[in-house]
Amino acid sequence: MRGHPYFYEKGNRKMNLVEKLLAVDKKEFDKIEKKEIASRQLSKLLGADANVTIQAVDGDLFSGLSASGLDESGEVDYDRAFSTNAKIAAAGIADPDLKDEALLKHLGVATPADAAKKIFKGEINKISTEIAKLSGFNDEETTDKEVKN
Repeated sequence: MRGHPYFYEKGNRKMNLVEKLLAVDKKEFDKIEKKEIASRQLSKLLGADANVTIQAVDGDLFSGLSASGLDESGEVDYDRAFSTNAKIAAAGIADPDLKDEALLKHLGVATPADAAKKIFKGEINKISTEIAKLSGFNDEETTDKEVKN
């Protein structure tokens, strides 16, 4: 079976994918990938170049948030698209912390998604797309159903 994609050489014996996964440190499976992206809106508000730190979102959470932008027949409801993207952005933005109570109060909003709308405005669509990619939801099927404004 030399060259078979499910087997790897380890010394004189072949190692299957399960064995290979068992050799990976357990902590690796729980790591949350993060990335900094430039934010035009935040830069404008702060008067200097500013980045937003985004992180991957759990698949169940991402799917649930994405589904909130679909109508009863599973099609994108464009009336809900911006709010859905704001929910995804709020779930995936690590810095600034949109869940911070003082920030929510300062902005006069009730939810992290409302804070995202107020701070990032139309840039939310770009941020939610980057979060989707970071979370592993960037194949054609997801892109076709991804909620866009």
